Amino acid sequence: MAGTQPKQLPDVPKYWYGPGIEGWNNKTIIHAYTPEEWGLGGNHPSGGNYRARTFTGLSIVTVLMTIPAILAPLGAVFGLIALLISFPDPGNMGMGLITIVGSLLCTALFTGGWLLSIRALRDEWRARKLRKAKGLPKPMYAVTDDQARRWFEEHPGTLAITRENFPHSTHPFPGEPGYLAPERTDHGLRP
Repeated sequence: MAGTQPKQLPDVPKYWYGPGIEGWNNKTIIHAYTPEEWGLGGNHPSGGNYRARTFTGLSIVTVLMTIPAILAPLGAVFGLIALLISFPDPGNMGMGLITIVGSLLCTALFTGGWLLSIRALRDEWRARKLRKAKGLPKPMYAVTDDQARRWFEEHPGTLAITRENFPHSTHPFPGEPGYLAPERTDHGLRP
């Protein structure tokens, strides 16, 4: 297919931001996570609330879904046997067809869900390793780009304040029209 362009996917932000507690004084800090480090996370930056989705909870659901994922394809085999046994009688053949179709639907549902759960567990396992290497806590919920930008402006040197790092920020950046440099006060930055 000459002249066709590949489908463009929406841009995934470079960082997602989640708060954490530092030390005994319960000082809130904002951490920058790559999408690979986010893992299951808390509520996801793109929407959706995943606070109840933990590694342990998802592991239990995956184990419980293993039994139906194995048994559902066996239903198609039993339906095929019922179809062959009742071949001369068209009234009984319907029951075999219904069993086959129901088993195929259950197979797609349970096996697909099981495979998605396994993938989510593997992604979280990788994310845990990446977070542990950097000393990051598990994100419990996300903060907006504006909230994260404000925190990183008050703590300079931890992350560059650029449009690439905060793509959904509503405030202009240096070099953009309407940018006003924040004023420094004794207590930090004032917008």
